[in-house]
Amino acid sequence: MLPQDVMIEKVRQLCNRDQRVVAALMYGYFALGQGDRFSDIEFYLFFDEEALGDLEEQAWVGQIAPLHLYYVNEFGNGTAIFENLVRGEFHFEAASDVGLVDAWESAWFPSLESAVLVDKSGELSARVVRLVRRPPDLDTPERALFLCRSLMNWTLMGANLLQRGEYARAEAFLTLVHDHLLQALRLVEGKSDNWLSPTRRLEEDASATSYERYRTCTAALEAEQLAWAYASTWQWGRKLMGQLAARHALTLPEALLDKLDRRLAIG
Repeated sequence: MLPQDVMIEKVRQLCNRDQRVVAALMYGYFALGQGDRFSDIEFYLFFDEEALGDLEEQAWVGQIAPLHLYYVNEFGNGTAIFENLVRGEFHFEAASDVGLVDAWESAWFPSLESAVLVDKSGELSARVVRLVRRPPDLDTPERALFLCRSLMNWTLMGANLLQRGEYARAEAFLTLVHDHLLQALRLVEGKSDNWLSPTRRLEEDASATSYERYRTCTAALEAEQLAWAYASTWQWGRKLMGQLAARHALTLPEALLDKLDRRLAIG
């Protein structure tokens, strides 16, 4: 049994015992049945409104396992590093805000039990049940068009950073371009399991040819390597965009594509 499994069960027990907790929802890879010994544990914890204001989050999380660190990160999430080096993210929410799950259009769970740890009122289950389904179809014309447009937009910004001589920023920015590139690849190759983190398990998901090609799109913080990586990323992105455009009968702005070809020195 993984240490995370023990910790998840402890969260369930704590929530059941704590009268202030109305409901608890687990999300992330463990909720999908895909967690491994390196995966985070992630929860939404819905508390009675009156109790939430006086809640000491760190003390509550510290009941799960000994803590090395707890703080609220830049996204407003409670973030824990436990002594066993498992990471955890905790959203402490008012019970009246349980409806936030209604906005989760792309989320899915294999079963209600895999996501809902505790539901004392039944409201959370009633809202989450619509998300119990097979993974939604990601290979849609709308999504493909968004990816094509994003590749054009963010590649141009990265190219501008390179020409300005902001190599450190261009190197960091290349990650964003690659996210869209690899999502396009996943659509083309039909491997969208790790859609939200497209580099996750890329070694297993991508074909050997594609993985090797992706290597040519990476670079160290050196001007010549970065220029090559952006050009290689764009060249491959152009091919993937063409495949998606043909599949979904998309019309792409050829004049812009031609100008980006010239900017990135691809004949």
